[in-house]
Amino acid sequence: MGLEFGKLPIRIRRILYYSLAPEEQRAWAKSVTHGIPNLVDRIIYALPTVLPGFIMSAVIYKWSTAAHEQYIRKDPKLYENDK
Repeated sequence: MGLEFGKLPIRIRRILYYSLAPEEQRAWAKSVTHGIPNLVDRIIYALPTVLPGFIMSAVIYKWSTAAHEQYIRKDPKLYENDK
């Protein structure tokens, strides 16, 4: 009799199933001709909103490291009389 999965006596109508064989799929189709220019366009579009934050954080980082190096320096006048 065989009531195994896939051969049950139930009919479902008006539902269509489509499938594509794995060897027929093209995973990298148009990745170079369409994907890379699209990536460049998105980067150029996002630069005006992202760039000021990057510039400010780089300036603040450079200033803070320079200030930290200046503050941890020893004063040579305190050690003039040491032997």
